[in-house]
Amino acid sequence: MCGICGEVGDSYGYQVDSRLILRMMNSLVHRGPDEDGFYVHEMAGLGHRRLSIIDIKTGRQPIANEDNSIHVILNGEIYNFQSIRQNLVQKGHTFQTNTDTEVIVHLYEEEGVDCIKKLRGMFAFALWDTNTRTLLLGRDRLGKKPLYYARLDKSLIFASEIKALFQDNRMERKLNPRAVHDFLSFKFIPGEEDLLEGVFELPPATFLLFQEGKVAINRYWQLEYEPDFQMTVEDAIAKSEELLKESVRLRMISDVPLGAFLSSGLDSGMVVALMSNASETPVNTFSLGDIRKEFNELPQAKLIADKYRTNHKEMVSHPDAVKILPDLIWNLDGPYADVPALPMYYVAKMARQDVKVVLTGDGGDESFAGYDRYIANRILTQYRKLPGIIRRNFIPAFINLFQEKTARKSWRQSLRWFNDLSLMPEEESYARGISFFSFENEQKDQLYTPDFRKEVKGINSLDSIMSVYANSRIKDPLNKMTFCDLMIRIPEYSNIKIDRITMMHGLEARSPFLDHKLVEFAATIPPRFKLKKGQRKYLLKKLATHYLPKEIVNLPKQGFASPINSWLRGELRGLTHNLLNNSRLVENNLFRESYINRLLQEHASKKINNGNKIWSLVNLEIWYRINFGKDQPQTEKDNLRDQFQKLEYGSKA
Repeated sequence: MCGICGEVGDSYGYQVDSRLILRMMNSLVHRGPDEDGFYVHEMAGLGHRRLSIIDIKTGRQPIANEDNSIHVILNGEIYNFQSIRQNLVQKGHTFQTNTDTEVIVHLYEEEGVDCIKKLRGMFAFALWDTNTRTLLLGRDRLGKKPLYYARLDKSLIFASEIKALFQDNRMERKLNPRAVHDFLSFKFIPGEEDLLEGVFELPPATFLLFQEGKVAINRYWQLEYEPDFQMTVEDAIAKSEELLKESVRLRMISDVPLGAFLSSGLDSGMVVALMSNASETPVNTFSLGDIRKEFNELPQAKLIADKYRTNHKEMVSHPDAVKILPDLIWNLDGPYADVPALPMYYVAKMARQDVKVVLTGDGGDESFAGYDRYIANRILTQYRKLPGIIRRNFIPAFINLFQEKTARKSWRQSLRWFNDLSLMPEEESYARGISFFSFENEQKDQLYTPDFRKEVKGINSLDSIMSVYANSRIKDPLNKMTFCDLMIRIPEYSNIKIDRITMMHGLEARSPFLDHKLVEFAATIPPRFKLKKGQRKYLLKKLATHYLPKEIVNLPKQGFASPINSWLRGELRGLTHNLLNNSRLVENNLFRESYINRLLQEHASKKINNGNKIWSLVNLEIWYRINFGKDQPQTEKDNLRDQFQKLEYGSKA
């Protein structure tokens, strides 16, 4: 796990400024606090900050081939590097290090850009070939490791994080209205664009070639869903177990101490179980709980820790965890409006005191159908089979029989929402399901000023999600949902959180469930084995009975969570009102103050739970102040951090 950056000119004769490369590297120190290295020669410059995990002594980057004509820098890990290395040595290649990075440069010599297809791991790399004056940027299949780039007048710059790009004085901070529009719909930004105009993310499973000023992006992997209906449950369990064991074993390759994040969930529990069985010493595990009993999963996590006698550490999250929000948003390079980002910060900080690498359970829900909305979609599929006249007329009439009492109101709203989804095309109902807790188009229309509304006129944020769903060529609705989640939510939502927050602390996170071999096999499992009789993750639960306490296997899904609705009415009410009543977004004529106040008042009076929408605005406001303040962004961030430290979290507005 490291930070990479660089610049390549459009043509021979362009001179890269080594001072720019050094500034970019310095902005990524948190990603690689152990070592640095750079290569600058005429039209190309590569910079690297290293977190030493494998081959600590000789793995400094950039790494070159035998005649120094090809240089490479890597962020991430290549888990199958040892087998690749053996094959390359047999073909006559000479290795100067024992690091996984070096296999890329020699594999490129053998296979050119197709080398990326042989790599198994989480990675973002940059390779400069002086022979052909070509830059190759590559990113792993499921977007575990980030890579951003920007096209300038006479060159292309790239980096692991956006803040490094803006070390180039030619980069102008300009808001991208479409990305704001999308963020408010999903709490993340699907696609290649960013909130800052001119910044692009290299999509997962693609590589970029830059030669003679031209950019070409090519996809090298596509997840195919081809269920094997001859497969038995026993076959599916056995193969899943085999691949998961292998994935965990590969991710335990390390020259430094490692551990695991442990929640009460099935996925992290399975990872810890398999780590423990493969390790000769007790595994280090780290858990975070909540001060409120209904959100606290420490007792369940401890059941797993006790079963496998791990070196277990735990801590409890409090509402004042929000004090780190400016630093969090700075490191995330954008607003991240999901509350679990806060507890993850603290559990990562705790883990870094003992280890440099952690394994996580992320990705299991997407491949093995672990979300309640998958069940809802199965019901919705059957509900759609009712004649349209019944769904359009009789069902709404039935819903209206519910009296407007508090106990029944939420059920009435849910039924109406469910009925509305049934009348939409599948792709639209999926997209609206993802945006359920966020702003709908009508609400955004009330939030925006007339001027900002013109900036996004005619743009439907749901379109980008719907196009992936509609073009998936997958027949089964469950498989369509899991495919879209793996292609969209995992890279643009989950992985961003994991990567940035762990790297804030110089900690490497590895996710066995996101191994592409395991994901590919899961795509061949018949849907009925994943979701059976309304039971989520049926197959994985069957497997887990051999490894985990029955209390964990049968536990309802929880995961990292915090009571944001109650926090925003209590401990965080003063902070929220202070921030949004003095909104820079309002001051600069993007949002309407009256609508923001309405959201706050409705929430405070318990008329409507607007917690998720308010939290989105809080995160966006902080990001906007950092990037469009009077001072430099880092100074603005530091000023906000000082303000957050001083605020009384229990005060009222």
